[in-house]
Amino acid sequence: MSLKFKRIFLLFVYVLLACTVVYILKPVYLVSVLLVLVPPALVNFWWLKKSRVKVFLFCLIALALFAPPVELAARLTDAWDVQSVLPRLFGIAPLENLLFAFLNFFWVLSFYEYFVDKDTGAKISRRLKILTGLFVVLSTVTYSLFFYQPNFIALNYHALAVVTLLIPGLIIFVHRPRLLRKTLIPILFFAVVFFVYEYVALAVGNWWWPGDYLFPITLAGKVFPLDDVIIWYFLSTPVLIGGYEFFADDDK
Repeated sequence: MSLKFKRIFLLFVYVLLACTVVYILKPVYLVSVLLVLVPPALVNFWWLKKSRVKVFLFCLIALALFAPPVELAARLTDAWDVQSVLPRLFGIAPLENLLFAFLNFFWVLSFYEYFVDKDTGAKISRRLKILTGLFVVLSTVTYSLFFYQPNFIALNYHALAVVTLLIPGLIIFVHRPRLLRKTLIPILFFAVVFFVYEYVALAVGNWWWPGDYLFPITLAGKVFPLDDVIIWYFLSTPVLIGGYEFFADDDK
């Protein structure tokens, strides 16, 4: 086996072992995130040589300016919720989910750079300023409406996916259709990782789905929307990678 294949295998084995520990011990959501996602994300990031600053900066900008507005909009419609022990942003958005969002960005992009894009360049595209500006507009509009007309930003799971993932994804991949092929390995790897962790998180009460969904089923004795499989597993990963390639990397 090649070194990279062995490392993918080791990352997945770690996730399985960590999820087993979470299933047995049933820690709070914050602890389960720290246990399951932080170590493999950091190890994967450490394997990078040239792209560390680029990946970290992109994720930091997304954490500060993109994740909080999305979390606020989702919580206003109960699109999802989690077990939180930390204070909530504006009283409704759990800070634990912002940590989870950062790790979602951080690990996916570290994985993509190391295993797919070959960690070839440290240069950060000037287009990152454009993305930062778009995120600033998103944050400003969301926070303003939250205080004055919160109903305008109360988007259900599907509307949120259309605005933040589907439309940007169509624009990106119509512009660079060949980029889709580079997202296949990360999509498959993280679909399995997300499913394993999500099953365990549902089973131990770390998170739940209290909203309305198109395809709800029962998993671990609780509501689990198949909508989540389509939106999070198979849509968010390629759009994240596409956005990173276009706005921060070399758009190839």
